[in-house]
Amino acid sequence: MQFGPYPFYFGPIGINLTIIILGLFVLALAIIQKMRARRTCLFEISSLLFLAGFLFLTFHGRLLLLILPISLPEEPLVDNNLTLNYMLSNALAFMILPILLLILLKSDVSLEALGLRAFNKKKTAIYTFLGVTFNVLIFLLINTFFGFKWISHYTPDGLVLWVFFVTFASVFIQTLFFFGILFNKYLTLENGVLLALISILAFQSFTAASLPWVLANILISCIKISVIWKTRNIYGAVLMSIATNLIDILIQI
Repeated sequence: MQFGPYPFYFGPIGINLTIIILGLFVLALAIIQKMRARRTCLFEISSLLFLAGFLFLTFHGRLLLLILPISLPEEPLVDNNLTLNYMLSNALAFMILPILLLILLKSDVSLEALGLRAFNKKKTAIYTFLGVTFNVLIFLLINTFFGFKWISHYTPDGLVLWVFFVTFASVFIQTLFFFGILFNKYLTLENGVLLALISILAFQSFTAASLPWVLANILISCIKISVIWKTRNIYGAVLMSIATNLIDILIQI
Protein backbone atom coordinates (compact mmCIF):
# COMPACT_ATOMS: atom_id res chain seq x y z
CA MET A 1 0.00 0.00 0.00
CA GLN A 2 1.39 3.38 -1.04
CA PHE A 3 1.10 6.58 0.97
CA GLY A 4 1.96 10.08 -0.21
CA PRO A 5 0.84 12.52 -2.89
CA TYR A 6 -2.52 12.25 -4.60
CA PRO A 7 -2.06 14.11 -7.91
CA PHE A 8 -4.86 15.54 -10.03
CA TYR A 9 -4.52 17.37 -13.31
CA PHE A 10 -6.92 19.94 -14.73
CA GLY A 11 -5.53 20.91 -18.12
CA PRO A 12 -2.16 22.58 -17.54
CA ILE A 13 -2.67 22.73 -13.77
CA GLY A 14 -1.43 19.97 -11.47
CA ILE A 15 -2.68 19.65 -7.89
CA ASN A 16 -1.20 17.64 -5.02
CA LEU A 17 -4.36 16.97 -3.05
CA THR A 18 -2.48 15.70 0.01
CA ILE A 19 -0.67 18.96 0.73
CA ILE A 20 -3.75 21.01 -0.22
CA ILE A 21 -5.66 19.20 2.56
CA LEU A 22 -2.78 19.95 4.93
CA GLY A 23 -2.93 23.60 3.83
CA LEU A 24 -6.65 23.70 4.63
CA PHE A 25 -5.98 22.24 8.07
CA VAL A 26 -3.32 24.87 8.78
CA LEU A 27 -5.66 27.58 7.48
CA ALA A 28 -8.36 26.38 9.90
CA LEU A 29 -5.87 26.60 12.76
CA ALA A 30 -4.95 30.12 11.65
CA ILE A 31 -8.60 31.19 11.66
CA ILE A 32 -9.05 29.76 15.17
CA GLN A 33 -5.98 31.65 16.35
CA LYS A 34 -7.32 34.84 14.77
CA MET A 35 -10.70 34.39 16.44
CA ARG A 36 -8.89 34.12 19.76
CA ALA A 37 -7.11 37.40 18.98
CA ARG A 38 -3.74 35.70 18.95
CA ARG A 39 -0.90 36.69 16.66
CA THR A 40 -0.12 33.91 14.19
CA CYS A 41 2.00 33.17 11.13
CA LEU A 42 -0.14 30.19 10.16
CA PHE A 43 -1.88 32.18 7.39
CA GLU A 44 1.53 32.67 5.79
CA ILE A 45 2.42 29.00 6.22
CA SER A 46 -0.88 27.86 4.70
CA SER A 47 -0.22 30.13 1.70
CA LEU A 48 3.16 28.45 1.20
CA LEU A 49 1.55 25.00 1.39
CA PHE A 50 -1.13 25.92 -1.16
CA LEU A 51 1.54 27.36 -3.45
CA ALA A 52 3.63 24.18 -3.31
CA GLY A 53 0.52 22.07 -3.79
CA PHE A 54 -0.13 23.71 -7.16
CA LEU A 55 3.32 24.55 -8.42
CA PHE A 56 5.34 21.32 -8.30
CA LEU A 57 2.98 19.11 -10.31
CA THR A 58 2.13 21.97 -12.65
CA PHE A 59 5.78 22.43 -13.56
CA HIS A 60 6.97 18.81 -13.33
CA GLY A 61 3.99 17.12 -14.94
CA ARG A 62 2.79 19.81 -17.34
CA LEU A 63 4.65 23.02 -18.19
CA LEU A 64 8.25 21.78 -18.19
CA LEU A 65 7.25 18.77 -20.28
CA LEU A 66 6.98 21.19 -23.19
CA ILE A 67 10.74 21.78 -23.12
CA LEU A 68 11.95 18.73 -21.15
CA PRO A 69 9.68 15.79 -22.09
CA ILE A 70 10.00 12.70 -19.88
CA SER A 71 10.00 9.12 -21.16
CA LEU A 72 7.35 6.81 -19.70
CA PRO A 73 7.90 4.64 -17.76
CA GLU A 74 10.40 6.98 -16.11
CA GLU A 75 14.07 6.00 -16.31
CA PRO A 76 16.12 7.59 -13.52
CA LEU A 77 19.85 7.97 -14.25
CA VAL A 78 19.13 7.35 -17.93
CA ASP A 79 16.65 10.02 -19.04
CA ASN A 80 18.50 13.32 -18.53
CA ASN A 81 15.31 15.27 -19.29
CA LEU A 82 13.76 13.65 -16.20
CA THR A 83 16.69 14.81 -14.06
CA LEU A 84 16.63 18.39 -15.35
CA ASN A 85 12.82 18.59 -15.25
CA TYR A 86 12.79 17.41 -11.65
CA MET A 87 15.51 19.83 -10.53
CA LEU A 88 13.88 22.84 -12.22
CA SER A 89 10.49 21.90 -10.78
CA ASN A 90 12.02 21.80 -7.30
CA ALA A 91 13.80 25.13 -7.80
CA LEU A 92 10.65 26.89 -8.98
CA ALA A 93 8.13 25.29 -6.61
CA PHE A 94 10.19 25.09 -3.42
CA MET A 95 12.67 27.96 -3.61
CA ILE A 96 12.24 30.72 -6.21
CA LEU A 97 8.49 31.30 -6.10
CA PRO A 98 8.00 30.69 -2.35
CA ILE A 99 10.76 33.19 -1.53
CA LEU A 100 9.23 35.62 -4.01
CA LEU A 101 5.87 35.22 -2.24
CA LEU A 102 7.52 35.89 1.13
CA ILE A 103 9.16 39.02 -0.26
CA LEU A 104 5.79 40.22 -1.56
CA LEU A 105 4.31 39.56 1.89
CA LYS A 106 7.21 41.56 3.38
CA SER A 107 8.22 38.56 5.45
CA ASP A 108 11.74 37.90 6.73
CA VAL A 109 13.85 36.06 4.14
CA SER A 110 17.24 36.66 5.70
CA LEU A 111 19.86 33.91 5.70
CA GLU A 112 19.33 33.46 9.43
CA ALA A 113 15.55 33.06 9.07
CA LEU A 114 15.90 30.47 6.29
CA GLY A 115 18.49 28.47 8.19
CA LEU A 116 21.33 29.32 5.85
CA ARG A 117 23.68 30.82 8.44
CA ALA A 118 25.61 28.60 10.83
CA PHE A 119 26.56 30.66 13.87
CA ASN A 120 28.13 27.82 15.87
CA LYS A 121 30.11 25.64 13.45
CA LYS A 122 31.38 23.26 16.13
CA LYS A 123 27.88 22.62 17.46
CA THR A 124 26.62 22.19 13.90
CA ALA A 125 29.39 19.67 13.13
CA ILE A 126 28.65 17.59 16.26
CA TYR A 127 24.88 17.42 15.71
CA THR A 128 25.38 16.81 11.99
CA PHE A 129 27.65 13.84 12.72
CA LEU A 130 25.12 12.38 15.16
CA GLY A 131 22.24 13.02 12.77
CA VAL A 132 24.01 11.45 9.79
CA THR A 133 24.97 8.42 11.90
CA PHE A 134 21.43 7.75 13.13
CA ASN A 135 20.00 8.54 9.68
CA VAL A 136 22.27 6.07 7.89
CA LEU A 137 21.63 3.33 10.47
CA ILE A 138 17.85 3.72 10.15
CA PHE A 139 18.07 3.76 6.36
CA LEU A 140 20.24 0.64 6.20
CA LEU A 141 17.95 -1.20 8.61
CA ILE A 142 14.77 -0.40 6.69
CA ASN A 143 16.46 -0.98 3.32
CA THR A 144 17.63 -4.43 4.42
CA PHE A 145 14.08 -5.61 5.07
CA PHE A 146 11.96 -3.40 2.80
CA GLY A 147 14.35 -2.18 0.11
CA PHE A 148 13.25 -2.11 -3.52
CA LYS A 149 14.98 -1.79 -6.88
CA TRP A 150 14.30 1.53 -8.61
CA ILE A 151 17.37 1.64 -10.89
CA SER A 152 17.42 -0.96 -13.66
CA HIS A 153 20.37 0.53 -15.54
CA TYR A 154 22.21 3.82 -15.91
CA THR A 155 24.48 5.82 -18.19
CA PRO A 156 27.68 7.57 -16.99
CA ASP A 157 26.39 11.05 -17.86
CA GLY A 158 22.98 10.19 -16.43
CA LEU A 159 24.58 9.13 -13.13
CA VAL A 160 26.67 12.31 -12.88
CA LEU A 161 23.72 14.59 -13.67
CA TRP A 162 21.46 12.74 -11.22
CA VAL A 163 23.97 13.01 -8.37
CA PHE A 164 24.61 16.70 -9.02
CA PHE A 165 21.07 17.93 -9.79
CA VAL A 166 18.99 15.53 -7.66
CA THR A 167 21.15 14.15 -4.85
CA PHE A 168 22.79 17.51 -4.16
CA ALA A 169 20.81 20.41 -5.66
CA SER A 170 17.24 19.09 -5.25
CA VAL A 171 17.92 17.77 -1.75
CA PHE A 172 19.21 21.19 -0.71
CA ILE A 173 16.18 22.96 -2.22
CA GLN A 174 13.66 20.60 -0.62
CA THR A 175 15.34 20.86 2.78
CA LEU A 176 15.33 24.64 2.46
CA PHE A 177 11.57 24.70 1.87
CA PHE A 178 10.23 21.94 4.11
CA PHE A 179 12.57 22.46 7.07
CA GLY A 180 14.19 25.86 6.54
CA ILE A 181 11.17 27.91 5.52
CA LEU A 182 8.27 25.95 7.04
CA PHE A 183 10.08 25.19 10.32
CA ASN A 184 13.18 27.26 11.11
CA LYS A 185 11.80 30.57 9.82
CA TYR A 186 8.84 30.56 12.21
CA LEU A 187 10.44 28.81 15.17
CA THR A 188 10.53 31.95 17.32
CA LEU A 189 6.96 32.90 16.38
CA GLU A 190 4.93 29.69 16.58
CA ASN A 191 4.81 26.49 18.63
CA GLY A 192 7.83 24.39 17.64
CA VAL A 193 6.03 21.03 17.89
CA LEU A 194 3.23 22.27 15.62
CA LEU A 195 5.75 23.58 13.08
CA ALA A 196 7.61 20.27 13.18
CA LEU A 197 4.37 18.37 12.53
CA ILE A 198 3.48 20.64 9.60
CA SER A 199 6.96 20.36 8.09
CA ILE A 200 7.09 16.57 8.37
CA LEU A 201 3.59 16.07 6.95
CA ALA A 202 4.30 18.53 4.12
CA PHE A 203 7.49 16.68 3.20
CA GLN A 204 5.76 13.30 3.36
CA SER A 205 2.96 14.59 1.12
CA PHE A 206 5.45 14.65 -1.76
CA THR A 207 6.90 11.20 -1.04
CA ALA A 208 5.13 8.08 -2.28
CA ALA A 209 6.18 5.12 -0.12
CA SER A 210 4.98 1.94 1.55
CA LEU A 211 4.05 2.02 5.24
CA PRO A 212 7.49 0.88 6.56
CA TRP A 213 9.22 3.60 4.55
CA VAL A 214 6.65 6.19 5.63
CA LEU A 215 7.40 5.41 9.28
CA ALA A 216 11.14 5.47 8.57
CA ASN A 217 10.84 8.80 6.73
CA ILE A 218 8.89 10.31 9.62
CA LEU A 219 11.52 9.13 12.12
CA ILE A 220 14.34 10.48 9.95
CA SER A 221 12.48 13.78 9.53
CA CYS A 222 12.15 14.02 13.32
CA ILE A 223 15.93 13.64 13.60
CA LYS A 224 16.41 16.36 10.96
CA ILE A 225 14.04 18.65 12.86
CA SER A 226 15.96 18.00 16.09
CA VAL A 227 19.29 18.87 14.44
CA ILE A 228 17.85 22.08 12.96
CA TRP A 229 16.24 23.01 16.28
CA LYS A 230 19.58 22.64 18.06
CA THR A 231 21.75 24.34 15.43
CA ARG A 232 19.25 26.77 13.82
CA ASN A 233 20.53 25.96 10.33
CA ILE A 234 19.63 23.37 7.68
CA TYR A 235 23.10 22.13 6.74
CA GLY A 236 23.02 19.11 9.03
CA ALA A 237 19.65 18.03 7.63
CA VAL A 238 20.95 18.52 4.08
CA LEU A 239 23.98 16.31 4.72
CA MET A 240 21.76 13.66 6.32
CA SER A 241 19.67 13.37 3.14
CA ILE A 242 22.67 13.51 0.81
CA ALA A 243 24.41 10.71 2.74
CA THR A 244 21.48 8.30 2.52
CA ASN A 245 20.77 9.18 -1.11
CA LEU A 246 24.37 8.45 -2.09
CA ILE A 247 24.32 5.16 -0.18
CA ASP A 248 21.04 4.22 -1.87
CA ILE A 249 22.51 4.88 -5.31
CA LEU A 250 25.62 2.82 -4.50
CA ILE A 251 23.43 -0.08 -3.34
CA GLN A 252 21.25 0.18 -6.44
CA ILE A 253 24.04 0.18 -9.01
